[in-house]
Amino acid sequence: MEFSNHVFGGVAAAVAALMPMDLALAQSAGAVEAQEFDEIVVTATRLAKPLLEVPASITVQSTAELRQKGFVVGTDEFRGVPGVFVRRGGGDNDEYPVISIRGVTGDHGNDQFLPMIDGVPFIGPNEEVLLYEVPYGVVDSIEIVRGPVSALYGRGGIAGAVNYRTRPIGSDRTEIALSGGNQGFSRGEAHIERAFDNGAGILLSASYEDFEGWRENSNRELGSVFLKGSMPVRSSGTLNAYLTYYDRLSEVPSVIPVLEDGTLVDVAGGPESYIGYAPTFNDVEGLITAVKYEHSVSDTLDLQFTGQLRNYDKETRLNFYSSGAFDPTTTTMGVNGFGSASDTTIYYGEGTVNWSAGQHSIVAGISAERAELDVEERWSGQYGFTFFCGFKFYAVYIDYSTGQVTNGEHPCFVRNSLSSAADVTNTFFGAFIQDEIALTDRWTLTLGLRYDEFDRVADFSVPTEQRATGDADAVTPKATISYGYGDGMFYGSYGKGFNSNFGPFFQWNPQQYVRDEKPTTLDSYELGWKGRGLGGRLEWETAVFLLEQKDRRLFVSNPDPLGPSSLATTGQVYSSRGLEAALRFRPTQRTSGTLTYAHIDPEWDELILAGSFGAPDQDFSGATPTGVAENTFYLELEHQFASWVTARLTYEWYDDYFVELTNNITTGSYDLLGLSATFTVNERAVVDVSITNLIDEEYYFYFDAFGDHTKAATATPGVPRLARATLRWRF
Repeated sequence: MEFSNHVFGGVAAAVAALMPMDLALAQSAGAVEAQEFDEIVVTATRLAKPLLEVPASITVQSTAELRQKGFVVGTDEFRGVPGVFVRRGGGDNDEYPVISIRGVTGDHGNDQFLPMIDGVPFIGPNEEVLLYEVPYGVVDSIEIVRGPVSALYGRGGIAGAVNYRTRPIGSDRTEIALSGGNQGFSRGEAHIERAFDNGAGILLSASYEDFEGWRENSNRELGSVFLKGSMPVRSSGTLNAYLTYYDRLSEVPSVIPVLEDGTLVDVAGGPESYIGYAPTFNDVEGLITAVKYEHSVSDTLDLQFTGQLRNYDKETRLNFYSSGAFDPTTTTMGVNGFGSASDTTIYYGEGTVNWSAGQHSIVAGISAERAELDVEERWSGQYGFTFFCGFKFYAVYIDYSTGQVTNGEHPCFVRNSLSSAADVTNTFFGAFIQDEIALTDRWTLTLGLRYDEFDRVADFSVPTEQRATGDADAVTPKATISYGYGDGMFYGSYGKGFNSNFGPFFQWNPQQYVRDEKPTTLDSYELGWKGRGLGGRLEWETAVFLLEQKDRRLFVSNPDPLGPSSLATTGQVYSSRGLEAALRFRPTQRTSGTLTYAHIDPEWDELILAGSFGAPDQDFSGATPTGVAENTFYLELEHQFASWVTARLTYEWYDDYFVELTNNITTGSYDLLGLSATFTVNERAVVDVSITNLIDEEYYFYFDAFGDHTKAATATPGVPRLARATLRWRF
């Protein structure tokens, strides 16, 4: 483990600066309230409990606190979370990050964790986690659970869950905030809350953000409006409802080609330039509405009914990098020009019951979801499987030394050619039950079980009228035993997670893909310890885990030359083991700190890539998976220097990782330093300032070649120094 000397020295100096002489007064200052472990969470168990009493690994991130530290980019909610590693740039740069939880990587995109909004699954019809669809402007906090949650929520909860909680209704207040920063960043937001004597309340929130971006073709513009209401129904019921509308237009910058040994090539204009075909972007307009009714039948029995409707209208233009077209001798790189237009509607309903009887706390429920997708996909590039056309699949050749497209005038070059159109319907049904049994005043046993069945119908009108169907089911158990001893807990758990393995709709086109349909599953074993001491000044949590994923989806060339070109198969085995630790300390009333560390050791237990056209199979069993940092480290220090100013320092370090399956290339290590401060002007006005990547370190995220995981292919530069300032008024 090797830290940058200049950064580590700066951290050491900052630690000394944040530990003033009043440390000696800590013993007489009295106990310090520990806010973290007092946080009420629900995601891991579906029971509202303080974090200290939940037998699971959970991190809660406050959106307001993230912004105070300058963490305003999507995926910043994962910074400092032990066991989570993010590479920005997967697929097509910042819009498509690759997120790994506990060393688990996705079969197709970020499909190894379950995103939720207020406890409702947030997965689209293509079964992918697209974080740019999350309405961040209305999110108040995020619960990040590491470990399977399928026994409670169904598909997607393989390695964990991320629950985005919308702003709650508090008291009467009005708040306005204005933000600005370098790289053309500006943001404005307003929130109005009103509480009434009868227990009802209402919240109206609106925000707008514009970020020019630090790279060419990276502007992001988004706005949202959020309306939320709560009202009592007679004496035993509560009705909550919200409606949010958001509109987001984000340009997508390009990737940088690398040599097979991982060396970056020089591109025209440098790393900040755009080397691609036509402007690339994501344009999303979304509407989410939800209703939740809670009814207390008695002191021991509660009912809850939840309904949600989501609708998205989306247009996308992307460049998919083609590693086979890369030729450094002629400074040529290749992409496939891609575009899609889609309309998505998702209906979700769930009913749950919470019942307490003696030693038992039971939660059970049923859920149903229907996702409808109407989509067209178009491609651009040199196309045609003939000698004249060059046997090309929408190939766009670009001279990366000049940025010019070199084959745009080829007779077989087509633009926006309609390749596929389909109506897709996914249907999911599930039922679950969980019993938390108080064996003694210290020992608790939790048992859970869920059954899910799901199917897909894809009606293609292009390239030909045809229907593809598939269905499967899954049973996911869980078991946890915990021992509580006052201000601490030991626990051991087993959980099973699954994903449908459906993937994007185009992978169901019978003319291009042969599918071996089976869901992927994961078995997880975890031992954990969490507690607090020194009068609440010290909090810690640590966990060791072992997990094994089976029947991962894998796309290979079809060994049958007479069939479709690609085979979607299952049967590969993937395991991961590791250690996570977090320590929070408050030596004085004015000084606090957080330290997190994770060690991850994943492995392909079985990975055999089928050879095509008579080529031998490639056996990568025993190889370390790509894109998983072995060690990660995060330090955060905060000190209140005076009643009107609080300052923070953050330090992040990420280890090298393997870039391709032969494990011959390791790179990607980087560390970042950040500073931020909050100034209280008066009882109504507060100013936040922050600088992330303080020393402006240059770093990159590396990726292997899609379809050929044996060589490095692309890299994406990391975010440079960013400065932000926010003025908040409260009335």
